[in-house]
Amino acid sequence: MEEQDFILCECELEPLQAFVASIEENFDITIAKAPSTCMTMIQAEDSVEFQEFYLGEALTTECEILVNGQRGYGICLGDEPVRSYCVGFIDALTQLPGADLQVIYAFLNEQLQLIRKAEQLEYNQIMRTRVDFKLMEQE
Repeated sequence: MEEQDFILCECELEPLQAFVASIEENFDITIAKAPSTCMTMIQAEDSVEFQEFYLGEALTTECEILVNGQRGYGICLGDEPVRSYCVGFIDALTQLPGADLQVIYAFLNEQLQLIRKAEQLEYNQIMRTRVDFKLMEQE
């Protein structure tokens, strides 16, 4: 799924953690690298000349997991060890040959709808504060 990383980093942690807990018992899991924080350089692109540059560094949490021997990598902004574990687990699971991905895609689609709904609500709240300035014409 194209927006998998976005969804997993933006969705609420509780449903993500509950979802992973509900399916992880069916797999052999080895933590190759326990969740740990680090500083990551954030790359951006100039919108005028389309040149890449480094915006700065951000605190991230990364984790590496083996699910039935398939390696998965999770990274997210902030100090979020549980989320990075969940992202790594789902990353490995989606690359696992023969894995049933329908339940994962159903979860991701459900979370995407909730994210879009929250974004629309935030947009509507911002638009309510919009001020329409009128200029007085001088004659």
